[in-house]
Amino acid sequence: MGKLQIKICQAIINFPLRTFLRSKNRDQGGFIQAILVIGIVIVLILVIASRNKKEESPDNLKESPDALSDIPIAGSRGPDYWTYTNLPALSDKAVQKKYCGMSDSQRRSLNQEKLTEARELSDKLENYIRLWAAGKASPNLPDELLPASMVHEKTKNWRLYRPEEITSDKQWYYRLAGEIPSDFSKLYFLSPDNHVTYLKTVFTAPLGSRLLAEGDFPHARFMDYQILEPFDPEHPTTSGLGAPEVPIVDVDINPDPGHTNPFRIGADRNAALRHYHVTFNLEAGNAAALNPQAMIPPAYRASGNTRTGGPFAYSGPLGDGQIIASTLWLRYYAPDKKVGPFGGVALPKLTLQLETGERFWLQPDFSLAAKRQTTTVPGFSTKPKDPLPLLGPTVGWGKVFGFWLTLADGFAYPLAKPWGLFPKSLAVKLITERDECYFNRGASASPPGNYEASASGMNYNSYLYRAISLGEDKVYVLTGKLPKTPKTRNGEASVTKSEARYWSICHTGNGEDNKFPSLLYGCLMDDEIHLNQNREYTIVYSRKNERPKNATEQCGVTWQDYGLEALQGYTIRWASVVPDDYLPKFAPDQDNIPWSVGEWSSPDYNMSLTGYNNQNGFLKKYQPLNHYMTREEFEALGCPVSPESVPIWQ
Repeated sequence: MGKLQIKICQAIINFPLRTFLRSKNRDQGGFIQAILVIGIVIVLILVIASRNKKEESPDNLKESPDALSDIPIAGSRGPDYWTYTNLPALSDKAVQKKYCGMSDSQRRSLNQEKLTEARELSDKLENYIRLWAAGKASPNLPDELLPASMVHEKTKNWRLYRPEEITSDKQWYYRLAGEIPSDFSKLYFLSPDNHVTYLKTVFTAPLGSRLLAEGDFPHARFMDYQILEPFDPEHPTTSGLGAPEVPIVDVDINPDPGHTNPFRIGADRNAALRHYHVTFNLEAGNAAALNPQAMIPPAYRASGNTRTGGPFAYSGPLGDGQIIASTLWLRYYAPDKKVGPFGGVALPKLTLQLETGERFWLQPDFSLAAKRQTTTVPGFSTKPKDPLPLLGPTVGWGKVFGFWLTLADGFAYPLAKPWGLFPKSLAVKLITERDECYFNRGASASPPGNYEASASGMNYNSYLYRAISLGEDKVYVLTGKLPKTPKTRNGEASVTKSEARYWSICHTGNGEDNKFPSLLYGCLMDDEIHLNQNREYTIVYSRKNERPKNATEQCGVTWQDYGLEALQGYTIRWASVVPDDYLPKFAPDQDNIPWSVGEWSSPDYNMSLTGYNNQNGFLKKYQPLNHYMTREEFEALGCPVSPESVPIWQ
């Protein structure tokens, strides 16, 4: 291969990094939770391949001044626009020159230097907190006490509180579960699932401290906390990319004495007494070593209410080695229908505690970060467009092994053979080298660098994705089989074992000029999908005015409005809680579909597992089969419609 070809391919593979570092669409590290970058990947695959220009928005969908108040959408945005961080904007060339050519001894030396820096920060912070506790210092932290990467417009004015001085509603910001407006006038972006309430806080503390959380178990299908990993220079996390967080899942949390954990099999889901306490030790070290049971995938299970996370984190090469504040996530999946998006309970109260027992709370003014991550915007209409061959009838589903990796795969896929000019082996080499350099991730990396879960994803989910593009008067049809999931949303008295805790499929665009990554047009969760006696489904997506007459529940069909953008992408969330809600033969987790053969950029990638549009791979009937046809062709199937009657996409 010629040097020019290699340089061109390197530039292409590096483009996601340039986009990540410089553009407004950088992974936001806030409500990415599911898979923010998947939406970016999907649209960019199509845009690169088709060079298609977007149509202008119709008058009735122009930006609402109220929806976009104080959120600039024109011109250049700096790095981290959607994030809670504010990291240096290094070029990809600078990152590679400074970090990717290091020898093992140089990297070990750098890691030790960063550990020393972290301990110095911790000592200064602890000394100040003790002075404040003794009444000898202001509750308002001097800006110079923390690194500049933690003190900026999105996390400013850090302040100490005594526990009684702050209420839980001031400690969290959140995006609530709720219905998507039928006119798409107010849409969340950054790849949420609208059946999920996402809560998040930003904090810091000295090493050796503890973060204490207490609250009531919500009336919901699922709940978990996830804290940023312990401070670990060997496994960086950069604004939602990199090392996975440390979780604790609902069933592992022991309730207070005399109280009930409603998530446990056979327990009273409607018990009035449902209080709990959870503790996170805040340390430096390897997340898997410090959580020897809780950080073993795919279960992520351990008894007891204590986990170990970090009071701050190392951002790695993409953050130029800066130290960033820590975060704690709390997710409520599918709150019961009659109790509201918070699951019918108050927000949990958070407290920090020094090793010597002093209790406090320390957080910044994160109002700007919260506003950027929780705003809504209107949908954006584009001209109908049929899918290109590279997204045609033979293409199945991709599996996520880290969000940056999926982003890089998305850029390389249309440019590698058979669709492009470059050998896939070159793309594989460049992608895997950079994933290792930036995050120390890969199939052969040490734990947790070899986990499918990555920062800001939900550890108990396995994610599948596919790009789609809808032509005029056309419909997408999905047929397949759903795993059994618990019945919870109508206030059921208890739950029994199932095959998955939760399953959903969402579809997203990117908004006008790709300003709003992973703009959510719709989601269907398991209990909203019509099933036959074999738990098989037929799902139809079309524009509202192009809905087939037989796309109704009476005909055995679940229909959802496709939304306004032609170019979109599916995201499947398959949540397992091992062994309670688990289908060991078919769950698409890393034990069943390992990184070495399930990841597109792996040298030994096995496309037959999920990559073909058939049901002969690992998932069998649990892999949704993609069909594409005219509205007239679907209507010709009559009523009722059976999955077997839907014609194969030719």
